[in-house]
Amino acid sequence: MKANELAEQIKKAGRQQRVIEFKCPYIPECFVSLAFANRFVLNQIREAAREVFTNPRTRLQEERFNDEKLRAAYAQQIIQDWKGLTYEKLQKLIPGLEVKDENGKAVDLKAEVPYDTEVAGALLSESLEFENWVIDIASNVENYSHIAERKKKEIENLS
Repeated sequence: MKANELAEQIKKAGRQQRVIEFKCPYIPECFVSLAFANRFVLNQIREAAREVFTNPRTRLQEERFNDEKLRAAYAQQIIQDWKGLTYEKLQKLIPGLEVKDENGKAVDLKAEVPYDTEVAGALLSESLEFENWVIDIASNVENYSHIAERKKKEIENLS
């Protein structure tokens, strides 16, 4: 194989999204589908969170990261779905959370929380444990290697 062919294959593989479902240790019986945070994805996340502003003292343009935009981009790019997250489990992860519907009535706590990127972003913002776990899992290449994929298939075959 020629070096330029290998380089192209590496670039192509590096831009492909790899998503694997992981069991969340903080939420019993909850599985979260996370995409691998490769360099390409991380650059997109950083760019989405970057803000340019004029420093009033120096009158020069400077860059900074907006934490809320960073978490929103992370939720959109990395968290792909979840299963088994109920309102009751969410209340255990976010103490003091009172979940009500649009009419102000309490929701069925046993009902599953539908996946939504806005909810995922809020969960990243308000739960340090969840945020740290997502970042740790998504940025560890070993979790997305062929070994991890084989383990996932073995688990699926047992079901």
